[in-house]
Amino acid sequence: MSPRVLVIVPAFNEEKSIAGVLSDLRQAAPEFDRIVVVDGSKDATARIVEELGEKQLRLPCNLGYGRALQTGMKYALATRYDIVLCMDGDGQHKAEDAPRLIRALLESHSDVVIGSAFSNDRFYPGKFIRRVGQVFFSYLSHLLIGQRIYDTTSGFKALRARACQALVSGTFMDFHMETLVRLRLLGLKVVEFPITVEERA
Repeated sequence: MSPRVLVIVPAFNEEKSIAGVLSDLRQAAPEFDRIVVVDGSKDATARIVEELGEKQLRLPCNLGYGRALQTGMKYALATRYDIVLCMDGDGQHKAEDAPRLIRALLESHSDVVIGSAFSNDRFYPGKFIRRVGQVFFSYLSHLLIGQRIYDTTSGFKALRARACQALVSGTFMDFHMETLVRLRLLGLKVVEFPITVEERA
């Protein structure tokens, strides 16, 4: 039996891109369920999601990326999903990579798969300070957990339910570096999978 997959899309003022993200997901991964966590948006994000007939959770104010993802994960656990796929709502991630990340998770028998723009010598054309930060944190991850993670800030991740369970109780600001360290210290397997990242829409 195929695992139940929920795609969580945290969205804060993403009225310009959210319709395209959801439309692309419908086409590329129709077998996955979707939910948008509207993180206190002041624009038309929630209305657009509602008009598209998509499920959403609305936070009363902007609680931040980490809390938005935790909200989605708590929903996924309560409704007994096997796997969660986190995908940004700004159009940077390609929907066709979603099924590939899930396949990578299953085939590698891992607990978390990170969609990485930097693995396998790939280069992300972002700002210089961002690239410096990525290199720093990738070496820091090696020092802390004995594993170099090249794209520590990727918002494109697939997680098994047990990984979500480990993350819903703590307080995380961005669900990136500190979450990966926590998961590895708990003995969960984290791997990277190469993706292509677009410029923010």
